[in-house]
Amino acid sequence: MATLAAAIAGAVLLRHACATRAAVETAAMILIGQYDSPFVRRVAVALNHYGMPFERRVLSVFQDFGAVLSVNPLGKVPALVLPTGGTLFDSRAIIEYLEGVAPRTHRLTPDDVELRRDVLRFEAVGIGLAEKTYERGIEFARRSPGTQDPQWVKRLDRQIDSALVWLEDRVLSDWLVGAAMTRADLAVTVAATYLAEKLPRHFDPQRFPRLDAYRRKCEAQPAFASAAYSASEALATGWWPEAE
Repeated sequence: MATLAAAIAGAVLLRHACATRAAVETAAMILIGQYDSPFVRRVAVALNHYGMPFERRVLSVFQDFGAVLSVNPLGKVPALVLPTGGTLFDSRAIIEYLEGVAPRTHRLTPDDVELRRDVLRFEAVGIGLAEKTYERGIEFARRSPGTQDPQWVKRLDRQIDSALVWLEDRVLSDWLVGAAMTRADLAVTVAATYLAEKLPRHFDPQRFPRLDAYRRKCEAQPAFASAAYSASEALATGWWPEAE
């Protein structure tokens, strides 16, 4: 009897998992956020790659903070509203969930342990570069003139430059890890483009030629091009270029 009960329970769980996957694959999710955000773009590119339909609600964490808070208790983007109910927050958490429901042939995380390790290393540096670029931009785009902390800005500059040097040394082929696109390529490409768009004088293509050529190649891929960086969305919410 115990064996039969376990078998029935297993079958129920399997049906539930299959139903969840089918719902995610056939119904449109709603992605919250703007395409000047590397974190929102990373999720959008992943969804495009997986072939999962989604709609987008363009909300700014500055201009629409109250609306974003109603979706995410931290008032941050991205957020992904699922067709099965509930909302996911944070690009890492969202992509981790999507990897679990995406077709195996489209997954962006290798099964091989060593390749997975390398993917996670690149992903961490890419996300970190995006975060430091965001922090650097906030100092000048959102703070009043004269209120910046020079020592903090200097530290951010060193972190950004260190990440760029590290990446430039490791861009050796079409993809960062293995022979196909992975989560590493998502994180690094959107971060590099974000830096090039937001703080262009910090990303000199002549100094980082391999990284610049690599991110341009990735941005030309359909999954990226369908969720291209949007300068107009950034400007519409009050962002302005950093003064030289």
